[in-house]
Amino acid sequence: MFLLAYGDGLASETLPPSMIGNKNVTLSINTSPFLIDNYHAGTQINFVLMDVTDQQPIPEATIAVSVFKDDKAVLGHVFMSDSGNFLLDLIPDPTTNNTSIDEQGGPFPGLLGHGGEYNIKGPAFSTTGLYKFKIEVLTMGSYDYQVSKSFDAGVSLPETTNYQIYDKDYGNQTVTVIAYYDQINDFQYNSNDKTMSFVMPFDWSQDNVKQVSVVHQELKIPKSFSDFIVTKYDASINGVKIPDKEISIDDYSSDERIVHLILYKTDVANVAKEQNGTKQEMDFLLSPSNTTSFPIVQYTRNAQYKMSLSWDPPKILPGSTTRFSFQVLDPYLVNKTVNSIDYDFSIIAGKNGVIFHNSGTTDNNGNMNNIDVPFPSNYTGPITIAFENLNGNSFADSEFSGIVSRPIIVPEFPAGALLIIAIIFSMIIAFPRLVKK
Repeated sequence: MFLLAYGDGLASETLPPSMIGNKNVTLSINTSPFLIDNYHAGTQINFVLMDVTDQQPIPEATIAVSVFKDDKAVLGHVFMSDSGNFLLDLIPDPTTNNTSIDEQGGPFPGLLGHGGEYNIKGPAFSTTGLYKFKIEVLTMGSYDYQVSKSFDAGVSLPETTNYQIYDKDYGNQTVTVIAYYDQINDFQYNSNDKTMSFVMPFDWSQDNVKQVSVVHQELKIPKSFSDFIVTKYDASINGVKIPDKEISIDDYSSDERIVHLILYKTDVANVAKEQNGTKQEMDFLLSPSNTTSFPIVQYTRNAQYKMSLSWDPPKILPGSTTRFSFQVLDPYLVNKTVNSIDYDFSIIAGKNGVIFHNSGTTDNNGNMNNIDVPFPSNYTGPITIAFENLNGNSFADSEFSGIVSRPIIVPEFPAGALLIIAIIFSMIIAFPRLVKK
């Protein structure tokens, strides 16, 4: 997924409209990855110059595009489109020092019209990070009708980095960080505190803070890393706590737990106001929370229902019974339950081992549905809590991740050792009295 810079964290953005002549005009920007061959991926950027009134592209548009990275110019070119729709295929090629720009559209592009599609190949977009775009509209409605209006936008090519860490309880683990704003560095893991930290360059000037709408970081954590598979996380930037609503968990899109840190404009402004110091960076810190956040709510795979799930006690232990409580909710109406539908409920150890299975029908009055699950005494580690075949639909399913925690072992002393400890303790208490005598 490729994200916009001044709308960082969004795959598409429509810039604020402006009057150009007698038209209210906006620029729509969409980005997406595309496969060049089996080994290389590129980025496709779609600019559409639109009339706000009817949301239609404005024909015979000409735009001058200047691209900057790290405040250095990497590209400048004039593009034309008969339809007002521009498609730029960015093809990275670090093996050359020159950037080539080829207009597509048959053997004589430009002579027979401008289709608006261009291949841009070269070193300019071969590195990840933030690219700032300045788009100046030169003509619209007719190639003879000259105008002058500028838009500022940007594209962030995501950086994906795998980090090998060591945890004293769970051994070697691989944590993946996907940075959607700028490249990160100095990733650290503290095994004692169970904290992950990393640094990202960021311009804290008022002008930049006002333009940023979203900053998005994504962490992929193995589900075998039990201490980090929790229902709630604590996170901060430059010592300022991130609101819980800006931290989201996705256990459905990947075999790994995905944790999204998504800061919107007001959150970035709040960090700017509350942080101590003015280092031109964001220092991220993430750790499992000491509190449990219930219920966990997520959509089924086909978005037909929402599942609301909690369990008690919050810490699942081997050899104990845990009560799982759930409701099936209408995906569009707030707190509206779906009554009396069939379901399959399973607890799966790891990926394949079924610990528990139950088929049933939800409560007809919208009350909470409860299932008591006895956990075996010989299993600790990740579990999948699966709801399947809701109302007989094989696509209406949802999965949640949980952990069977290791029990806290209290050291046991033999009776003889306890007696010796008691005698020594009594002597310590009696010693001051003997001294006084």
